[in-house]
Amino acid sequence: NGLLVVSPGLDFGSRDSFAVFLTAGCPDSGLSLLKDDVQFFKQMQQVYDSIWLPHDDTAGHVLRGTLRHIRTRMASIAPGASVPGTVLGFSGPRPQLVFRDGSTRILYQVRFQNVGPIIDESGREVDRFGFSTPGRNAATATLGSPNPVWPVDPGVLGDPHIHTMDGGQYTLLREGSFLLWRFGLPQPHVEWQIFAHYAGRQSFTKGLLLVDTSGSEPSSMEITSEHCEWQTQSSSKKWSPVNSEAPEVLLSNPSSRMKLVGNQRKDVKKIQLFIADEKDPVATLKVMCRQGHHINLKLHMENQKWASFVSGELKGQKGQKQMPTGKTSMLQLVTSEDKDFEVKKTWAQLGGSSHAQQYLQNLDEHPNKLMFSQMCNPQAQADARALCQKHLGTVGHSSYLEECVYDVCVGGGEVSAEMAAEM
Repeated sequence: NGLLVVSPGLDFGSRDSFAVFLTAGCPDSGLSLLKDDVQFFKQMQQVYDSIWLPHDDTAGHVLRGTLRHIRTRMASIAPGASVPGTVLGFSGPRPQLVFRDGSTRILYQVRFQNVGPIIDESGREVDRFGFSTPGRNAATATLGSPNPVWPVDPGVLGDPHIHTMDGGQYTLLREGSFLLWRFGLPQPHVEWQIFAHYAGRQSFTKGLLLVDTSGSEPSSMEITSEHCEWQTQSSSKKWSPVNSEAPEVLLSNPSSRMKLVGNQRKDVKKIQLFIADEKDPVATLKVMCRQGHHINLKLHMENQKWASFVSGELKGQKGQKQMPTGKTSMLQLVTSEDKDFEVKKTWAQLGGSSHAQQYLQNLDEHPNKLMFSQMCNPQAQADARALCQKHLGTVGHSSYLEECVYDVCVGGGEVSAEMAAEM
């Protein structure tokens, strides 16, 4: 797909740190990336990708600063120009192989070919048997074969972009309330439902409702982007705020319980869902809420033995298309209307509060959405891409980048890029 350009000596003296670029053109031999950066990139014409390899932790900090400087300088000289790239975390000996995840495009390092270990972008070792590589060792070269894929937690980000348990990715085109996730276990009887409400001109997630019908009386938890405060409702039918940042059991039934865990930031909470006699949770829900903006969430299934009891948007659908990889653009985002998961009941009928229902109804009352092409001209897209690359950094090649560009461009602003990066 391009030419390979190697630039050594990037940590100011040592030739042990270097960058590898995949480019459209080749700069003259002897040009310095540090001293002749404008001419260097002008002769490369276009950078498709770059991998930066430090020889120690200190060099890693230097390379990250260099890449930020180059991106800022190129943006001021050639608006819309991008310098994609990833600075690998130092993990010891130089890796023999580097590959991008076949789905998320995140980089992994293989220290010794065929043997491992496999190291992620930040320098942490991962289980080489955790990749989805049927019949093949994830530590072997992948030329001519699909790259290994590391299972990603399902979730909802931005406008909303749905990431499913089966690896599907799509952007929802409808507003309203949807069954996001359901867990139904016959014995002992456990039933949890998570509903999401998408509203506003951009249809970002504005409300989240957890309903536990395992016991004789249903109980609920909810959060909206109005105040970003969790509320619980038990058998007394009264709603009460969750103020504690310490571990706390929020809802409890004979066969199940929901627990707030850890001392998280005010805008981020993790909730674990337990079956009564199980030591480990079935799932952990991570929710980020910015007041006046929207909600992002991810759901981690602790053990795949529970996957067969799951349904809803996050489960995914057989045959659900994945987002195109490689030459991806936000205009290629796979879309869906999820009519199978839309619920016609009101928020209060589902188990939510009347106050939240009124808030969400007010957001629903607005003119039809503008088409993407009406809102984002080429310059606006370029500006959004630069902003997203600044925040997303090492995942700047994943589908999350294109989703971020879309969200920023349709009015989500820099806060949508910040929230996507933090999730």
